[in-house]
Amino acid sequence: MTKRNDGLDVLPELSVSGALLQSGRGLGSIGQVVRLTLAISVSWLVAISLTHSQLGIFAPLTALIVVQTSPWSTVGVSVQRILGTGAAVLVSALWVNWVGLSWWSFTIAILVSLLAARALPWSVGGQLQIPTAVIFVMVIGPNTMAQDLWRVLDVVIGGVIGIAAVYVYPPRPKPEIFEAKLQLPRDAAIAVLESIGLESGSAKVPLDSGELHKYITASRALQPLMAGARSELGRLAESVQFNPRGVKVRGRLEQDVVRLRQIGGIVIQIRGIAGSANLLYDRGSSPRLSVAELREIITLSSHMARVSLGAGGDAIGVTDLQLLTQIDESLHALLRRTVDEFMSHNDTVSDALASVSLVGRFDNFRQQLMLFHNLGPETELDGA
Repeated sequence: MTKRNDGLDVLPELSVSGALLQSGRGLGSIGQVVRLTLAISVSWLVAISLTHSQLGIFAPLTALIVVQTSPWSTVGVSVQRILGTGAAVLVSALWVNWVGLSWWSFTIAILVSLLAARALPWSVGGQLQIPTAVIFVMVIGPNTMAQDLWRVLDVVIGGVIGIAAVYVYPPRPKPEIFEAKLQLPRDAAIAVLESIGLESGSAKVPLDSGELHKYITASRALQPLMAGARSELGRLAESVQFNPRGVKVRGRLEQDVVRLRQIGGIVIQIRGIAGSANLLYDRGSSPRLSVAELREIITLSSHMARVSLGAGGDAIGVTDLQLLTQIDESLHALLRRTVDEFMSHNDTVSDALASVSLVGRFDNFRQQLMLFHNLGPETELDGA
C-alpha cells in the first residue's frame, strides 16, 4: 500500500474500527442537554408503552450514553452500546435464570463480562458498558425469557432514538474552536522567538553547563499546544461526518490539515533556533554571531512572522503580501551578509560553525514563512 503523502493522516480514522473506538465527549452545550433530555424521556415512554418491560430502564440508559455532540460519535457509541450491552443483557439474563442470584453467580458473571470487555478493541467507555449491563441484570434477578428479550429490545430502542435525536437539528460544527487552538502555538512560537533575542547575552555570569535559558521551557511548551490543535482538528473532522450541517466545513478540512502541518513545521524551526541559541550564548565564549547581530536578525524574523502568520488574536494568514516580500528580501540579505562576514575573518570555519548553523536555522525559518502561502495540499512539508 502506498504511504499517504497528503498530510491527511493527522485526521482520525472515520471507519468501522474508528467508530468502535469512539468514547463520550461530555454534555457540551445547553442545546445538547435539551436534546439528551428529550431522547431519554422519549425512549423511556416508548419502552414502557411498547415493550411492556417491568422497568423499561435499559432504553433511557442507552439513550443517555449514546447521544453525543456529533452524529459520527453518536453512531460510534451507539454501535458499541447496542452490540455490547445487548449481548451482555441477553447472556447475563440467561445465566441468572439458569443458576439464580447468589454471591458466586454474581461474581462469575462480573468476571466473565470484564474478561470479554477487555478482549474487545473498543473504547474504555464501550468496554465498561458490558459489565455495567451485567450488574443491572444480575441485581434485578431472574425473570421470564420474554422479559429478558424485551430488555434487549429496550437497548435497541434507546440506541435508535438516540441516533434519531442527534439528527433533530444536528449540532453545528465549530471550526472557530480549531482556529483558536491553532492560534495558540503560533502566538507562543513568535513569543519564544522574541524572548530568545531578549534573553540571549543578558546573563550577568556564564550559565552552568546544565543550566538552560528560560526560553527553553517556553519552547518545550509549544509541543503540547500543537497536540491540542491537532486533537481539535480531529474533533472537527468527526463533527462533520454524517452531519448535514457540516458540508461547508468538510470542504475546508484538507486546507486545515495543511495549515496545521505548516504551523507545526514553523514551531519545529523555532525550537531548533532556541536550542542552538541556548548552547551558543551566555556560556563564557564569544560567538561569531554577536548578540547585537542576533537581536537584529530576530527583530526582522519576528516582524516577518507576524506579517506572514498574523499574531495577537488575528486570524492565521498573511496581513500584507507586499510587505512580507520586502521583509523576506531584507532578512535574506542580512543573513547572507552575516555569513559572508564570518568567512571574511582569518579564523577557521570550525570557529564559526555554531554561528553559521544558527544563521542557517533562521534562513530555514524565513523560507518556511514564505512557503506558508505557496504550498498546496499535495506538497510535502519540510519539518512537519
